[in-house]
Amino acid sequence: MKHASLRTRLTVQTIAAIVSLVIFLAAVTLVAVSIHLYDAAVSDAFTVYDGVAEVHGATRQALLHAYDRDLDPHVWIIQNSRIVARSPNTLHQVPTLSHFGPLVLKPIPSIQFVRQRGTLQYIVDWPISPDIDIMGDLVLVLGVVTIVSAVVGIILGRWITGRVLEPVQRMTTAVQEMIVQGKYHPVANPSPQGGDEFSQLSRVFSQLITILTERWERDRTLLAEAAHQLRTPLEVIRGNLDILSQWDVIEPAIEQESLVAMDRAVSDMTHMVGDLLTLERAGRQLPVALDPLPLEPLLEDIVEDARALRPDIPLQLSLPPVSEIMIWANEDYTRRTLWAVVDNALKYGGSPGVPISIVVRVNNSDVIVSIADQGPGIPPEDMPHLFERFYRGQSSRGSSGTGLGLSIAKALMSSQQGRLDLQSSPDGTTIMLSFRNAAMASGPRL
Repeated sequence: MKHASLRTRLTVQTIAAIVSLVIFLAAVTLVAVSIHLYDAAVSDAFTVYDGVAEVHGATRQALLHAYDRDLDPHVWIIQNSRIVARSPNTLHQVPTLSHFGPLVLKPIPSIQFVRQRGTLQYIVDWPISPDIDIMGDLVLVLGVVTIVSAVVGIILGRWITGRVLEPVQRMTTAVQEMIVQGKYHPVANPSPQGGDEFSQLSRVFSQLITILTERWERDRTLLAEAAHQLRTPLEVIRGNLDILSQWDVIEPAIEQESLVAMDRAVSDMTHMVGDLLTLERAGRQLPVALDPLPLEPLLEDIVEDARALRPDIPLQLSLPPVSEIMIWANEDYTRRTLWAVVDNALKYGGSPGVPISIVVRVNNSDVIVSIADQGPGIPPEDMPHLFERFYRGQSSRGSSGTGLGLSIAKALMSSQQGRLDLQSSPDGTTIMLSFRNAAMASGPRL
């Protein structure tokens, strides 16, 4: 039974429930009928006693003479341990007082009624053989009913469980077809009712399939894109290894150039793998701890690093006149996000002597950080693809980078319950990062 099908287990449970109910009702019926028959026998014996005790002489003899059948009451009247009167059906019987209550099993099953009136003792045995026969017939009938109920329970159980589990079978068949075909899609509603538990299960299962399919497609695309992007530095390394393998004829300058090229290729791969891991962790949207974080020190660190990287490009930081700007954020995620956006502005929108501005605005619920450059802007054909992994527009071709910066920034902002927006025109590009204002909000969004 442990490994039996659900339909078999439900059928057995249905049969057990039906049979248990029938047995319980049968037991209650037998007990009720037994109590009724017992009360009736006691009442009839008492009636016989009253009738015999109230008359005397010939009237009593006439009354006793009427009880001549074995199924009639057996009556004895005893005085000083001597039988002074008896009914005809007791001529060959000796009165025996029961020591176990009113029930007497020999020689004839009966209910014994004993009363003392003056010097006379009245003994009335009311035969219960007809009652026993009735109880036997009732037990037989209830036994047949129980067997019939078990058979009906088997038939009904198989039919009902089949109807109940039919939607599950449909879902199973649909999933098996998906596995065979290798195509995964939402499961059609298997239940004709439309709003029952199986419909809810199919909707949840369809959502799960959709989520898993999207993640599978995303991971497959990421793997293909990563393999494509890693191919170039690997080819660089392989080509330079072929050059270095000719160590006996290679010139020192060429050797040094090959080593530098391989080091650059390894550095690019290391940077790309780190970016992919960051993007994958952020893309899974796992819960991240958000704490009240002062924004100004982070921005000052980013500006200092950017000036060290590109001292020829001025960076202007503008803060509102407030004592302290606090945001709900994760420090590591926020630092990576700010640097990814500033680095993107330096690479693709920065020019020597042309400033990049970082402006902070505070309202009741949000803190908005705007990073604006005065570059050529983003071509309209590149705008829909800016946040795609490894995408690099026409203006960025030939520049260093993995094409993951904006994708990582957007994913990290989503993980922090923030938002990243972008505006671009021929006069420049502005990226706006919206954080939760910790000075006004009691906690991050849930």
